Amino acid sequence: MLDLSDIGISTGAYWQQPLAAALLRIAELAPAAEVFSFGRPSLLEPENVRAVAGSALPFSVHGPFMDFEFATSSDGKHRSALDLHRRHMYIAAELGAFLYIVHPDLHRRARPWSARIAAALERSFVALAALQDELGMAVAVENMPFSRHSHFTAPGDLDLRGLGLALDAGHAALTGTLSDWLADPQANLRHVHLHDNLGRQDGDRHRPLGTGVVDVAAVLRMARARGATIALELTNEADVLASLE
Repeated sequence: MLDLSDIGISTGAYWQQPLAAALLRIAELAPAAEVFSFGRPSLLEPENVRAVAGSALPFSVHGPFMDFEFATSSDGKHRSALDLHRRHMYIAAELGAFLYIVHPDLHRRARPWSARIAAALERSFVALAALQDELGMAVAVENMPFSRHSHFTAPGDLDLRGLGLALDAGHAALTGTLSDWLADPQANLRHVHLHDNLGRQDGDRHRPLGTGVVDVAAVLRMARARGATIALELTNEADVLASLE
């Protein structure tokens, strides 16, 4: 039987509820939470800050990811993206988050590898690493789904410049790179997102564990061997309960 004592749950499964209610429910099921800090549960909202401050759960924070200005050639948009994360990071650190997670780039249309975009992303990582040191809170970069839609889908794609890796096992299954990540992530593995899918032909559907191709036991073995934290990243409680089962 798999050990559930170190598997947290993302508040994304409870996106329709107030954050305070989501954290109360997660506390009944898991030893830790991951707070999705965008939209309704954003930590820029005072009621959400109060909800996290009133919870005894250890927690990570997933930063906003709907815009991907880290990959832009515009200095203004790049500064705005960094400033947005800075605001979320200061609050997360003040509340005691053990980790802050960022997405790199994700493009609607497939595109070839761009040295310009890769360089812009790595400059962003340098700035985030400085904030990591200033705040004393670890920062990790998440691998993306869909090959040719991001510059970070496989080990070694980018130099994370002192940041950690948040390995999304479902995303890796979609890009056919999960075995490569398990063999050698080529980065400091800090965190793992667990959800399932049917592989390359599927979308990023965040299916419950056991309904797709992700080798959950292998991912857990690597995460635990490397001391990484773990979180289920699903979209509703039924899938959370099915995954725990």
